Amino acid sequence: MNEILKDKNNSEYRRDLNIELTKCKNSKSIIIVTGELAAGKTSYGKKISKLLEIPFFSKDEIKKILYDSFSCDNLAYEAKRKLGASSYSIFYYIIEEQLKVGKSVIVESNFAKESVSIIKELLNKYNYKSITIRFEGDLQILHKRFLEREYSSERHMGLVSNGVFDDFKNFEQAAMKSKEFKINNNEILVDTTDFSKVDFDEIIENILKSLS
Repeated sequence: MNEILKDKNNSEYRRDLNIELTKCKNSKSIIIVTGELAAGKTSYGKKISKLLEIPFFSKDEIKKILYDSFSCDNLAYEAKRKLGASSYSIFYYIIEEQLKVGKSVIVESNFAKESVSIIKELLNKYNYKSITIRFEGDLQILHKRFLEREYSSERHMGLVSNGVFDDFKNFEQAAMKSKEFKINNNEILVDTTDFSKVDFDEIIENILKSLS
């Protein structure tokens, strides 16, 4: 693939980009967005979806919908975990329905090793390929960012962890668990310790190189 993201004012760039975007949409691919807590997975997943024009599905967005169906202000953490398990069931159902009709899809969650066999089965069943975009960073900085988000009035109550990850050791263990998720070696690593240093164009270029 040409260096399509280098000269954005060039008409040749726009033409080549459109060609590569079309190839990507028709490539029968699962783009997996995962990584550590508070690393920007959902935000970047939505940005990638908008640019590539590929549907984006987030497990936590499903969890929020389910949570809102309950008539209570705040469930206990264990109840939220069970809700999360139900969210995954719906999540995988949606993914498979997209694959049945040959659509590429972007999926986002803090996947763990338990998800590996499920996703591999879907890839094999529908003859799809995948790329994993893993968001990570300095855990001390991510933990600070997580706590600011956790106690923000804007944080959806269905996603609040009820203090479980206030302890850095628990946060660190969750980060280690996220690294156990691995489908293959086709991965893009993105360091979001400092959001201002993230090269979004490079992420897109690497996705297109991998899937076109």
